[in-house]
Amino acid sequence: MSDLRAPSPPEIIAHRGYSAAAPENTLAALRAALDAGADAVEFDVRSAGDGTPVLFHDAELERTSTGEGPVASRTLEDLRALDAGAWFSEAFAGEPIPSLAEALELVDGEVEHIYPEVKG
Repeated sequence: MSDLRAPSPPEIIAHRGYSAAAPENTLAALRAALDAGADAVEFDVRSAGDGTPVLFHDAELERTSTGEGPVASRTLEDLRALDAGAWFSEAFAGEPIPSLAEALELVDGEVEHIYPEVKG
């Protein structure tokens, strides 16, 4: 029987992807996490207005995209037309808001754990 108190190796979790290296909750941030050797990724999930789950932290678009208003007021097509990278660095200009399906496809089999945080 194993001892539940025995320490296990720490897990490196990339928060919002590798948000120190790329704009948070984007495929670029998830790629950066994979390239850095993260054991797991965490990202935020919200519903677009058409019900599609997308990666985005805030309820409103202004802080990390070129959009305005609630994420829930836009379809996936509308959200993908916004720039979610230039606020971080011009090197990421044009980075779209990804769907949950795109994010899962990218990290599937590449990390030990995936931690989606579903936002209200």
